[in-house]
Amino acid sequence: MSSNDAPNSSNPSMIHGHAAYVAGAVKETIGSYTSTDMQNAGASDKEAAVEEMRAAKQLSDQQGGEVSKNPTLGEVEQTIGSVTGCEGMEEEGAKRQS
Repeated sequence: MSSNDAPNSSNPSMIHGHAAYVAGAVKETIGSYTSTDMQNAGASDKEAAVEEMRAAKQLSDQQGGEVSKNPTLGEVEQTIGSVTGCEGMEEEGAKRQS
């Protein structure tokens, strides 16, 4: 993540974390065809996104842990999580659907 994209450490966002993870996965995939530096940057972006999602989950758990129900958003989130290999995103999507 670039410094402009870095989340506020006192206010981590699950949505931003998911978006950053997907962007990192895309960058890593493109990098696997173009350059090792880009591939490594994508992997690093994914790691940072996972840390942000963990922080957001921890904050959510401290605040009661309720996930808003939205079957459409949940299905999209679960599908994107499956395609990108983000298990947390898949789980959050499943929770939104139930």
